[in-house]
Amino acid sequence: MRKIKLMTASHVMEINRIVCSEQNQQSTCFDRGKVESALGAAFYPGSYPFQNGGIAKVAGALCFFLIKAHAFLDGNKRTAALAFTVLLDINGWEISYPMSLETNTNDFSDIIEQCAVSLVSKEDLMHWFDQHKHPVQDR
Repeated sequence: MRKIKLMTASHVMEINRIVCSEQNQQSTCFDRGKVESALGAAFYPGSYPFQNGGIAKVAGALCFFLIKAHAFLDGNKRTAALAFTVLLDINGWEISYPMSLETNTNDFSDIIEQCAVSLVSKEDLMHWFDQHKHPVQDR
């Protein structure tokens, strides 16, 4: 089994800076400790999902905890979603999901929104991500 590559609070804070700058928003972290706590909860080596869940579930847990932490003034969901995709990518994985051209939405954004309003549990989010993952093809 390949060792999982992790990210740091500084990485997540940089992701927030990027997503906020794309929308001309100010990147403000209310509490770096909330970011570190989300990372710790997702990456704690002796706990589920890290020990037994696989990379998509670890990344899904990180996404969930970042959304719920509300560590940033703006861009919490976008930061969590991008942190999820970056964590998958650096570990050789990606996700695929349907896109609706009629509504200009997709299942990925829908599940992130559902998580934010507590319609999806952490376990449901992790399962959804695990079901939609596949290895990056061009590596």
